[in-house]
Amino acid sequence: MKRWPIILLFSFLLIGGPVRQASANPTQYGDTGLLSQPSAETLNAGNICIGLWANCAASKGGGGEATILPATITLGLGTFMEAYGSFPNLLFNDDELESGRGYANLGFKLRVLGKRSSPFKLAVDGQMRRLVTDDPEYDGLTDVLGRLIASYKPGKFGIHLNAGYLTTESPPDIDYDDQYIFGAGLEFLPAYRLRLIAELEAQTEKFKGADAPLEATLGMQYFLMPHLTLNFGVGLGMSNASPDWRALVGLSGCQGVGNFITPIERVTEDAPENGGDKAEEQEKKIRLKTLTPLLSLGEQDTSPVARWELPVPADEPEIIVGPEENLKVETQPVLEGLAVASFDAGQVAPSASESVVPTRAAVYRQFRLPDTIFAADQRSLSDEGRENLALLAEALRADRQWLLVRIDAHTDNVGPDQYNEELSRQRAATVASYLVLRQGIEPKRVFVKGFGESLPIADNALPEGRTENRRIEVRVLTPREIVE
Repeated sequence: MKRWPIILLFSFLLIGGPVRQASANPTQYGDTGLLSQPSAETLNAGNICIGLWANCAASKGGGGEATILPATITLGLGTFMEAYGSFPNLLFNDDELESGRGYANLGFKLRVLGKRSSPFKLAVDGQMRRLVTDDPEYDGLTDVLGRLIASYKPGKFGIHLNAGYLTTESPPDIDYDDQYIFGAGLEFLPAYRLRLIAELEAQTEKFKGADAPLEATLGMQYFLMPHLTLNFGVGLGMSNASPDWRALVGLSGCQGVGNFITPIERVTEDAPENGGDKAEEQEKKIRLKTLTPLLSLGEQDTSPVARWELPVPADEPEIIVGPEENLKVETQPVLEGLAVASFDAGQVAPSASESVVPTRAAVYRQFRLPDTIFAADQRSLSDEGRENLALLAEALRADRQWLLVRIDAHTDNVGPDQYNEELSRQRAATVASYLVLRQGIEPKRVFVKGFGESLPIADNALPEGRTENRRIEVRVLTPREIVE
């Protein structure tokens, strides 16, 4: 009877709530997934993950505890496929059979439906398992597994289901049956560094008269940094063929060594070409004076701001900024306690005190700030970063032609996609907040956008390329149309 509360709890978790996409991370068998159950995700091309796990299980009927130390490796081979493998026990203590998971495996997973950014994905998986033990009757027994894996995760929750068929090799005195294998996993991300996990694994009986294995696991994964993840889980056997309990602890690290970059969906829609009442209501039309020339004919400017400024191509596409990108800051209570530089909003016509509406704008000037304004994997500004932003704000105050500014933040491809996207958003907000709270830039003129790793300008396979890709770009915007 003790298994029913666990089944009910897992069923409740499994059917509750909407779902969201999560980052890919290898399991204790090497395939991308949760703790033990796979997902239809695949590792980014050119990436490699290595994991070290501790797996301790208590046998039924007081048979003692068995501890093994599996090691895993995962290779991203393309935009939709990965190869993986594991070795069961680096302790070599002959606990492999008692642990119930004492086999080396080598597998290949292929995503056949859904893009990397799609909420629903379908994958097929082929795996070879070879038992490793000191018992000569069992050592070297080889099984072959084929599975179909489905994942659905458009939100903070995700569900993963898999079903497969395992062909087994029998020892001399026992006739093993082929087995059907079923698994399910549920994930929830309460924070972008933390993933909570529930799993259920079931198999048909291995030989006639034996119980069918059934095991449930609850656990978590915590992203210590972009390329290092801590895994922890506690399992409970729900049949006599499974251990009484199981404890899992793992540390997995991933590193990008290739240059494949996952594209992201467009974040804005193209502006309508034909006029219309609805389009005219959404666009913000502002009267501006004629712009002065961008380049001076005098002596060349050698200031730091001039070194950061980039030329604006003649075919630079227009940008649409909307209220969802506008910096949300409660400035008044904070500004009273800060030494904020003065900023005369009257210099820039008209005032941006009106409500922010979607605005189509052209890039007037653009700057690329050095990577040193942030420390590695940090969201707070360095001393050098604050000095650089102060110089940039001074240049903006001296230029009376600009209307809006958008802060674009980019990262390299080290770490999970979701982590990099969140890091870039927070860095963009940090820069924008400093310009508003410390340099007096009007908040309704400031917009932020985090692109993560999606728009590289250099090769991520090289250290200097990754340094170039970790950047902040400040785009100074003017409206597209002038109202008579």
